[in-house]
Amino acid sequence: MKKREFQSKATTELLRRLAEVCAETRENPNITVTSKFHSSYFKLRKNGNLIKISVKQTGELSYQLMDMLETTGEEKIYYQYREGDNFEQVIGKFAADFGRLYRDFLVSGTLHGFDNINLSYGLDAGKELREYERYILECM
Repeated sequence: MKKREFQSKATTELLRRLAEVCAETRENPNITVTSKFHSSYFKLRKNGNLIKISVKQTGELSYQLMDMLETTGEEKIYYQYREGDNFEQVIGKFAADFGRLYRDFLVSGTLHGFDNINLSYGLDAGKELREYERYILECM
């Protein structure tokens, strides 16, 4: 799979998963999707908090988290395109991980104190989101 096709499929799958999350949570989403130079940028907002996800034509998948106090985590790379990888698996995990983060975000309504969440293709999202999800359960 070439980088452009990878970018297109990753964008399509992420958008599909985000729409599923909105239907599951019955939330009216505040999502902005833009495309520039064959790259796609998602901005997911709620209560002054922001998740930015970039799907770049270079094959880089990255994200940045900002809480309502404008405490910003640095932009982090989720995945960098490598020829020969199992791209369907990468795209599936990418959409699942960010779908899960987005569901948690919609339920909690905040990222305050959690702008350091570290998601990566090579990491277990469950382990990385455990503290955030524990916080959400305590608040409900």
